[in-house]
Amino acid sequence: MRASINLTYLNDLTSPYDSFFLGWLNRNYNVTCITFSHNSNSLSGAIPTIKIKDLPFRLPSYDGFRIWALTLPRSYIIKSLLNRIEPDLTIGNNALSYGFYTALADFKPFLLFVWGSDVLIWPKKSFFFKSVVEYSLKKADAILVDSNVQFKACIELGASASKIIKVPWFDVNEIRNIKVDDEHKREIRQSLGIPEDEIIIISTRSHEPVYSIETLILAASQVLRQERKIKFLLIGSGSRTTRLKRLVQKLGLMNKVIFVGKASREKVLEYLRVSNIYVSTSFSDGTSASLLEAMMCKLPVIVTDIPGNREWIVDGRSGIFFPVKDSRKLAEIIVMLLRDEDFRKALGKKAYEMVIEKADWSRNSKLLEGLISSLVNLK
Repeated sequence: MRASINLTYLNDLTSPYDSFFLGWLNRNYNVTCITFSHNSNSLSGAIPTIKIKDLPFRLPSYDGFRIWALTLPRSYIIKSLLNRIEPDLTIGNNALSYGFYTALADFKPFLLFVWGSDVLIWPKKSFFFKSVVEYSLKKADAILVDSNVQFKACIELGASASKIIKVPWFDVNEIRNIKVDDEHKREIRQSLGIPEDEIIIISTRSHEPVYSIETLILAASQVLRQERKIKFLLIGSGSRTTRLKRLVQKLGLMNKVIFVGKASREKVLEYLRVSNIYVSTSFSDGTSASLLEAMMCKLPVIVTDIPGNREWIVDGRSGIFFPVKDSRKLAEIIVMLLRDEDFRKALGKKAYEMVIEKADWSRNSKLLEGLISSLVNLK
């Protein structure tokens, strides 16, 4: 019955979150993707995708004049496509981009996927961004969030609580099924040039301002004055990668900080499996899939003391908090964990149990399934 439901999914299709949702949606519904991205990849062609090339070059995410100048023509194109496709439900991602285009297209029913920064950060930057987000939330028939902090932000921006559903975007079984034996671990470490007796401290966040990777690099310089048999593994890339590499060079950490670059999700999980401590220095998060991945790999996690993280971490039991931008405190915690292997293991064990308890996709997906059915019945 569900397979007869036709959905359209609008986004750049470049994020692991897209792969996660599209994988599930495609198993249960007939899905067509619509994107303006030059780098989109909807499950390697497994899902029909309409790629609209309205410009020959990439544009900034939200705050560039050119991206906003394209808003009306993009919404018109989307409206025309939706009228032709006639889906039972349209899913627009991000209240400041595809969600906004979908809101302007005024095609019903419309499910808005909130991604985090669109409701947590950008509305605070200007009245314009706040107005855009408020419009997207108002026009949506339902709103999907992954955390209490996003739920609260949507309410503060005028959304009706009755339209919002909270579903953590994570599947514990996906991580469970990825096994890395001791031989493979040795191979991964060898490929990175890291001896087996060295501790690996890993970050898997993108190199964008909100993730404050420089805080970890500054902490690394302080940690390395006390402990030497460690490596800092930075997975990902972004607008600040070049700046971060310059900082590493300035601090003389070239042999201790490894920039891996952007990696596939499977590869990221392999890197987590060979690491010993996970760190997130983010200013803002909803439910961070990166954090849950590390917790599922039984890593002790050190994260910023922000609302999104407090939903998953009990300080001192399933992880440790440090204040945003406080590289000195972060360094102290890292040194403490480096010197207490038993505590590291206890934190990792409790972190794993926390995710298993709360992030059950087989249960949570039924909430999303019920929401989709109710929206389709609105037509």
